[in-house]
Amino acid sequence: MLIVLLSAERDLAVTGQDVVRLFYPDSDIVLQPAVDYEIMLNVSASRLGKTLTGSASLKNRDTGLTEEASTDAIPVAGDERNQQKRLVKLALFRLLCRYQGTAPGPWGILTGIRPTKIVHRLLDLAWEPPEINEYLINSYDMAPGKAALLTGIALKQRPFLPAKDQAKKLVSIYVGIPFCPTRCAYCSFPSYSVETRGGMVESFLKALKGEIEKIGAALTEQGKKVQTIYIGGGTPTVLDTQGLRALLANVRTRLVGDETSEVTLEAGRPDTVTEEKLKAALEYGVTRLSINPQAMNRHTLLKIGRRHTPEQVVESIEMARRFGFGNINMDIIIGLPGESEKDVDNTLREISKIRPENLTVHTLAVKRASKIKEDKEYFHLPSWDQVEKMLEIAAEGARGMGMEPYYLYRQKRMVGPQENIGYARNGFDCIYNIQIIDERQTVIGLGGGAGSKFVDPETWRLTSHYNSKDPETYITRIDDLIARKISMLQGNSGLKLKGLS
Repeated sequence: MLIVLLSAERDLAVTGQDVVRLFYPDSDIVLQPAVDYEIMLNVSASRLGKTLTGSASLKNRDTGLTEEASTDAIPVAGDERNQQKRLVKLALFRLLCRYQGTAPGPWGILTGIRPTKIVHRLLDLAWEPPEINEYLINSYDMAPGKAALLTGIALKQRPFLPAKDQAKKLVSIYVGIPFCPTRCAYCSFPSYSVETRGGMVESFLKALKGEIEKIGAALTEQGKKVQTIYIGGGTPTVLDTQGLRALLANVRTRLVGDETSEVTLEAGRPDTVTEEKLKAALEYGVTRLSINPQAMNRHTLLKIGRRHTPEQVVESIEMARRFGFGNINMDIIIGLPGESEKDVDNTLREISKIRPENLTVHTLAVKRASKIKEDKEYFHLPSWDQVEKMLEIAAEGARGMGMEPYYLYRQKRMVGPQENIGYARNGFDCIYNIQIIDERQTVIGLGGGAGSKFVDPETWRLTSHYNSKDPETYITRIDDLIARKISMLQGNSGLKLKGLS
C-alpha cells in the first residue's frame, strides 16, 4: 500500500510517519504528491490567539471516502513547536482509529523508546501522580493501565536518579563483547559467531584492554567515579577462561572504585557457563549475573538457533548459586516464532522454580538485520492479541515471584505494540538499567558496537558516540575511538566539542 502524507510544513508530515506506521507497518509512506496512492493524509497545526489545535484529513482514492479529525484547542505553554507536533500526531491517530475502527495497542501516540522520561520531566515540575496519569491519557491517548504502569515505574526509579551535582561526578560503563557461540534468529545486536570470527578474539581483547586502561585513566584524572558496570554483548562468557579472567581483572583494576555498587556480567548462553568462569567472576567483583534462556521450551530454542536446553539453564543457575551468586537475572522474549500462551506459561512456571532476583521480559522486535526478518515465511509469529496475553502471563508470573516492575523501554518493529519491562524483587533493581534508559547519567561504552551517552547535568542534554560494530574496524580505529571519547569527557566538563561525531 502506498500512503501519501502531506503538510504545508514538511516537518509536521515527518512527525506523523511514526503514527501512520502504527496502523500500516508494511506500507510505503511518501511525503510528496503521488498518483498511485491508496490513502492520502494531510496534517496541520494552527494557532488562534493563545491556543493551538492539530488537524488531520484522509482521502481514500478508490472509494472517494474522506475523513477529518482535530484536537481540542490547548493553551500555548512551553515549546510551541513540540506542542504542535504532538497535536498533529494526536489528530492523525484519532483519525486513523476512526477510519480503521480500532486502536493499534495501548500506548496511543507515544512511539518513543523511553516513555518514563516524560514522567520524570513532570515529576521534576512537582506534578502529582494522578495529574500525570490524566495527562498521559488525555495528551497521548494512552490506555489508563499503561499510564499507571509508567508513572509507578518512574516513582520507583526516582531514588536512583542522580542529582545534578552527582551526575557531574558519577558515570556508568558498558563493556561490549561482540562474539557469541552462534547467532540467534532474532538477533540484531553487534554479535559475531566465534565459529567464523573466532580468530579475531585475541586482537579484539588487546584493543579493548587499551581502551579500558586509557578511559579509566581519563576518569581518574577528571575526578569521576564509576557507579555501575555492565559487561554485555554478544556473550561475554563465550570467551575462554583465560580471556575472561584477563578482561575482568582489567575492569576491576582500571574502573572499579569506592563508588562502584554494581557489576553485571552477561552469561547469556547457559552452555557457556563453567565453574572456572564463575570463579573468575566472583574473584573480580561481579555482583550480578544474567543468564538468559529466552524461553524454557526445547522446540523454541531449536527454532531460534540456541544450542542449549532448558535443563542446562537450570544447571548453570544452580552452579552459580553454589558459588555464592545472590543476584541473578533471567531474560525471556515474548512473541518468539511458534510460541503459544501455553509455551509462555510453561516458561514462567519453570523460572518460578528457579526464583531469580530479576526477570527481564522483552517483546520480540523484528529488526532488519535478523534472520527472522530475512526468512519471515519460515518463522510463524504470534498475533498482537496473543502477544498481549503472553505479556499478562509474564506479569502475573513475575508478581508470583515477589517482583515489581522497575524499568521499561520500547522498540520499533515489535510483534505487538507493547514494551520491554524489567521486574525485580525488593532491593535488587539493576541501577545500570535505570541509568541507561532514563539518561541522566553519562554512560561510557567500551568495546565492539558500544554506545556512549555523555550527559550535561545542567540541561540533561545528550551527546552520543558509537564504537565500530565490526571487530576488525574496531581494532584498526581503536586509537581514534579512545581519543574521541576522552575529548567528549573533557567537553562534558566544560570544554567546547569540535569535529566530533
